[in-house]
Amino acid sequence: MIDLFKKGLLTGLGLVIITAEEVEKKINSLVEKGKLSAEEGENIIREFVQKSEDQQIEVHEWISKSIKSAMDSLDIADREQVENLEARISSLEDRVSTLESLQLEEEKKSQ
Repeated sequence: MIDLFKKGLLTGLGLVIITAEEVEKKINSLVEKGKLSAEEGENIIREFVQKSEDQQIEVHEWISKSIKSAMDSLDIADREQVENLEARISSLEDRVSTLESLQLEEEKKSQ
């Protein structure tokens, strides 16, 4: 599911790059024809790139929230919860191992 979102995001980024290149070509063409000054063209391109970056951030945040919401509704543990459980299991394994060692020592003393 996450791979699907990543592929979609990367596809969207690819389209933004292609669109940015097309916008830049068209703006440069207008500058060459004298319909825009070089400064105006640069400002338009800069503004377009900034808006594209802002939209990418918004889309990324929306996807992250959507994934988190989906995981919460499916009751799937997140990374932090899994890491906490792994740490607890490791601690319990250490305690069991220690108790088994102590039990073996007690059995040896009893014999």
